[in-house]
Amino acid sequence: MSDEAADIDVDLNDVDDVDDAHDLEALEAQAAALEQAAAGRGGLRGARRTLLVQGPLVALLALGLLLWGRSAPTSSAAAATANPPRLACVSPYLAPPAKSTGPVDAYLTLRNGGGTADRLTDVTTPWAATAQLVDPSGHVLPWLTVPADGSVTLSPGGTHIELTSLRRTPAPHDTIQLDLTFATSGTVHVWAPVGPANSLTVEDVMHAMKWMDRLPPANADQ
Repeated sequence: MSDEAADIDVDLNDVDDVDDAHDLEALEAQAAALEQAAAGRGGLRGARRTLLVQGPLVALLALGLLLWGRSAPTSSAAAATANPPRLACVSPYLAPPAKSTGPVDAYLTLRNGGGTADRLTDVTTPWAATAQLVDPSGHVLPWLTVPADGSVTLSPGGTHIELTSLRRTPAPHDTIQLDLTFATSGTVHVWAPVGPANSLTVEDVMHAMKWMDRLPPANADQ
């Protein structure tokens, strides 16, 4: 793995708790080990990983872990824009399904701290055959723009991500991998809880990462 591929860029603001910092170090170590293992089986090859943590580390419990994946932008592509997009995913979660069949909706907020807009063009997950951006009227959207120095929120009753043709129905307390592909920023892996956004823990994310790009066994989160 090249130095660039192994580079980890961590943005921590107002982190004062030493124990919380140790939690992040453990998460980083777990991510590095998983990336090595994935590279050995042909996944995440040449990836550049970036963890974006905004606010106190406690916010990580409600903040999507962003892990740049196989289609991560190259340094030359990033350099093509003087002030490229700088994305963070805040409070991702899935609504607990009302029944065992039918779609499941995912919600989150995308923040762009960069000076250039980006577009969310695709969503995939090991949990479903199809994941689509859907507007409040139920129409499928080809993309979603995240404005420069702005944000966009996917919420109940508004635009959201709809998972259909589920390989297994997510249950409360499951941790779901969502792969978000952006026109400029590449593919980002986000982990979201089934249930309240603030129910996600560092341990949940570390455990879910063991099943990177795979549907975990039914009892994996127990």
